[in-house]
Amino acid sequence: MSTYETTKDKYVTINGIKHAYRLFGQTTGTPLFLHVHFRGNMDWWDPGFINPLAAQRPILLVDNTGVGRSEGEVGTTYVAWAQTIIDVAKALAIPKLEVLGFSMGGFVAQRIAIQAPELTRKLIVAGSGPSAGEGVVGGDPKYFVEVASGATFEEFHSSLKHTFFSPSERKQALAEEWIQRMVNARKDRAPLLGKKGTEAQIAAVQRWFSDEHRDEGSYDFLDRITAPTLVANGSNDLLVPTENSIVLWKGLKNTEATLHLYADSGHGFLDEYHVQFSRLVNEFLDE
Repeated sequence: MSTYETTKDKYVTINGIKHAYRLFGQTTGTPLFLHVHFRGNMDWWDPGFINPLAAQRPILLVDNTGVGRSEGEVGTTYVAWAQTIIDVAKALAIPKLEVLGFSMGGFVAQRIAIQAPELTRKLIVAGSGPSAGEGVVGGDPKYFVEVASGATFEEFHSSLKHTFFSPSERKQALAEEWIQRMVNARKDRAPLLGKKGTEAQIAAVQRWFSDEHRDEGSYDFLDRITAPTLVANGSNDLLVPTENSIVLWKGLKNTEATLHLYADSGHGFLDEYHVQFSRLVNEFLDE
């Protein structure tokens, strides 16, 4: 069985653009697709979280357009991002996906479930929330600016430690352990998303939370999500306020939805509690 550390990059062409992907873990069962966070790519997953998942099911990772090792330019709508993943599944002859989106990836995951309900077997939205709508709140922009402005791996790693984990000495030590697990998992990590791509991702965030573009969001279409859904977050998320995860959970009226919050944790709960959350994800998908 291949693991996160040992799997090889593969490529598939979508609408004339070459996209990088990895398919590893178990060779039978419904693949679990995971979409990464803002400025991230396939090299930004925690092996402590992802390998326990791969031990029980196939894992699909994809660098969305213009990100990591994929060609093209980063799109400014999550509708387009979601469609790319839908098209990748079709090109790989995958009839069903389980979908996990973290942070910005959670926005994409919701759109996949809305745009392709027939593809989405189960949905997991981690450290994320719905688009503009009643009850959705904004976090302090200084945290987002910190993550957006890191120009080197070191600066970006530092910003993630500050914004993903609580500030106590013990929690920051756990954050450093996570960074080291991730950094040492794979050689030749793809470059950090540059200025132009980051600006496009910021534009996508702005559209997601804009009343003017609600037709591209999720808030008004949550009733279209019929896949059983797990919503998870830390109890004090600085980047996507925990309140938004609760709004999302409450808005899922046409499916079985579960909310799980991790105490004394923030946006990076899935890395801080990687053992517990991977177990919860496996249990949820196996039900």
